[in-house]
Amino acid sequence: MPGYTCSIKERMMYSSCKGQFLEIIEKMGIEIAKRLEIDDGKELTEEFLYDEIHPKRNLHRPAFAKPKGPPNRGAKRITKSQSAQ
Repeated sequence: MPGYTCSIKERMMYSSCKGQFLEIIEKMGIEIAKRLEIDDGKELTEEFLYDEIHPKRNLHRPAFAKPKGPPNRGAKRITKSQSAQ
């Protein structure tokens, strides 16, 4: 598979152990508040973890501009009824 540098055996081992590992952690009384997924160990920095735990809040929210409704279809047409002559 593109993007994976580990073998299929390692991926299968990870997927089979992950659930049991999380179950044991929760039995120990440790609450998992957030799960992170990274592609490379170099991504796991102090700054990355801090930003994940304490996300920056955007104080300047843009005001929602209500979209313009559909345009008018023009003036109503007068229709003449055709009477029998």
